[in-house]
Amino acid sequence: MMKEAEFKQACLDEGYGVAEALECEPNMSGDMHTHEFSAFAMVTRGEFTVMLENGPVTHRPGEACKVDAGTLHAEQTGPDGATLLIGRK
Repeated sequence: MMKEAEFKQACLDEGYGVAEALECEPNMSGDMHTHEFSAFAMVTRGEFTVMLENGPVTHRPGEACKVDAGTLHAEQTGPDGATLLIGRK
């Protein structure tokens, strides 16, 4: 489990830039898509699920995940939504 300060430093150390807060609506469910950037995200509130081709992975506060540029995925949140810290490169 990471703390916010550790995550922010890891973003900088790994070239993801300054982590920014992102608020996600309750019960959000997106379509499968890709990004032109790699993302490194840590949940600070709620639940955030990343749907990958090999199945879903749910993250809770203090847990982090990475999605490489070009990776097909979708995002979902639970009934309380989620707050993330996210770095991009």
